[in-house]
Amino acid sequence: MTLKTTWMLTATRCMVLGALAWCAVAPAYAGGTAENLLLIIDPTDPDALYVGNHYRCARQLPDTNVLYLAPGATDYAEFASYNLPALFGQLANNGLDDHIDYILVAPTDTFHVSAPGYVSWECAQVSRFSIGSAYGLAFLSRDIIRGEYAFNSPNHYYRISVNQAFDSATAWLYGQPSSSASAERYFIGASLGYTGANGNSVDELIDMIDRSVAADGTRPAGTFYFMNNTGDSARNVRATQYAGAKSLIEQLGGTAEIISGVLPAGCHDCLGIMTGAATLALGTTDLTILPGAFGDHLTSWAATFDNSSQTKVSAWITHGASGSWGTVEEPCNYTGKFPYARLHWLYLDGASLGEVALRTVGYLPFQGLIYGDPLTRPFAYLPVVTVADAPTGPVSGTITLTPDATTSHPTGAIAGFKLLIDGVLHSAASPGELFSVDTTRLADGCHDLRVLAFDDTSAGSTGRWLGTLDVDNQGRSVTLGASVTAGNLSTLFVFDLSAAGGEVSEIRLMQNGRVVAAVPGGTVAVYGHTFGAGPVAVHAEALFANDRRPVRSATVTLDVAPTADAPDGAPPVAFSFTRYVDNDGEFLIELPTTFDGAAADLTWELVQEPTSATVVPGSTGPYCLMNPRGDAQGQDTFQFQVSAAAGTSNIAEVTLIYRSMLGDMNCDGVLNFDDIDPFVVALVDEAGYYADYPGCNWNNADTDGNGDINFDDISPFIDLLVGACLGR
Repeated sequence: MTLKTTWMLTATRCMVLGALAWCAVAPAYAGGTAENLLLIIDPTDPDALYVGNHYRCARQLPDTNVLYLAPGATDYAEFASYNLPALFGQLANNGLDDHIDYILVAPTDTFHVSAPGYVSWECAQVSRFSIGSAYGLAFLSRDIIRGEYAFNSPNHYYRISVNQAFDSATAWLYGQPSSSASAERYFIGASLGYTGANGNSVDELIDMIDRSVAADGTRPAGTFYFMNNTGDSARNVRATQYAGAKSLIEQLGGTAEIISGVLPAGCHDCLGIMTGAATLALGTTDLTILPGAFGDHLTSWAATFDNSSQTKVSAWITHGASGSWGTVEEPCNYTGKFPYARLHWLYLDGASLGEVALRTVGYLPFQGLIYGDPLTRPFAYLPVVTVADAPTGPVSGTITLTPDATTSHPTGAIAGFKLLIDGVLHSAASPGELFSVDTTRLADGCHDLRVLAFDDTSAGSTGRWLGTLDVDNQGRSVTLGASVTAGNLSTLFVFDLSAAGGEVSEIRLMQNGRVVAAVPGGTVAVYGHTFGAGPVAVHAEALFANDRRPVRSATVTLDVAPTADAPDGAPPVAFSFTRYVDNDGEFLIELPTTFDGAAADLTWELVQEPTSATVVPGSTGPYCLMNPRGDAQGQDTFQFQVSAAAGTSNIAEVTLIYRSMLGDMNCDGVLNFDDIDPFVVALVDEAGYYADYPGCNWNNADTDGNGDINFDDISPFIDLLVGACLGR
């Protein structure tokens, strides 16, 4: 080993050890904001696109926090082998797997997954999982497939004596974080709505979204009503819980009443309603449900939309609530299958709607569905966040950001901050500390910048500051011009794409993290059907030669009305593009197409499959799931085309560039301290690296993604090790 190599090895080890010391004291990443939510949108469903676009805009989700996928499956076996790998692959490839807590399904006509025989039951056969819980219990799928759960298996996030901010990276045991082998991880899985029979209209769901967002942090005055429906003893089983819940609400300074009957007639200050009844006269009873409210009625088929008996959870949304809970088939009236009365106390204490719904259900919610907007937080004391020195113009080199925040919580204080760039967690800071951002490790162009501040209360209430970061280190830029910014689903939106500052290999039109179209440069035309109705945010990304980091333009917002003209009769158009993907797990790849008609009328076909990955059988649409070979590296391609009654598209080619596991220099599939020595060898001696580690991927040392392997890769390598330490 040369003196240079020895020095490099020692210096790198010291830097790594210093960086990893942060792992032991890293603060928990609390749930409750849009940055913690992944929205699943079916790209072939106009309702899902419309409501999904509206929700993304209203909640200001990062672009990366959207997954375009048909949420359902033929049965749970297919769901576990296709939908869940697509989900986890999306989280890994987008750098989100360290902080996504909520999985929210945009409205479709799918509300359950067929799952007979997996869960034992002494009352009635479990044959369905709700669509929300199918995703919420994603970490348990292997054990579910093996039949290791019963109807009364405990939900280990359940605990009704104290609030606890949810974190999907945390394993739970009896309501508390735990390192026990018996502890379990969950997501908060929910459905934003259902647009089939007995569900909600698109307008009702959009109204629900708007009032839920507007209610956040307002701490509205009103009353929580607990209805003692003595005429229905089977559904009134929670009545014994009411007095304790009422007392706790009053101790927090809230107001609660226990009233005999089904609904609180004559009451116009309903912050929440808990009752037990098969049918509810919500439309004819003189009452007002306030924005942000949660209501449920403990009946068998409240979320069984294909059974017209009994009132559905959708009725609560129609009449003003932000969320409800129901079951997708007969659950029997075990109280562990439904929210406990203390839900409203925990809600008043500042938790989100999704958190309190999962927190207060004693059994694993196989059949239970959280319905509505799980991010709703009307009673949270939301911190007010500022970044006084946020740059207002282009930046280069290393910059610092000074976060500050205040909270009006009577006993709480700001516990810490998180910095996210383009939806990816960059770093954490304690109060009084600065964020340091080396912009040379970012591509030139416009970046989404977010600073979150969370308090030290048990609810972990989080506020945020939103901004942009315009990076200019290499003089590269990309611009996006739109011929029109308003139209309908049949409008052909024409975009001018251009880039400067180097050799451009490709410019892509992007929507919510997916490639919508791509060209070498010039103009591209896309129909409104492709985007979906609603407010649509698009931007351009330019790929330059020898740099895997795309340069991003500023965002352009389109207003697409939910109407359509007669189709123009033109066949669909398919687009070729390039995508960098990890090769250590499945990944979902889009098949970008535009067509003047509904995507449901299209058929996608692979005419040439990739050589280094297999196509996973399952759901079909403008995407496919691929599983790369373990030794996949370098460049790979596949081709597809699209057919409609109007004709068949051109053949488009997708280029895949495998990133392998960046930083895994000894090829053992794990990123840890054992990779430090080979990383240093790769920096100083390419031939020596291949001699010592034959068959490994030297390019895994290119951790900053600029096409070169040099000293600039040391800091990103350290970040990768820190991420491995944190489980990211």
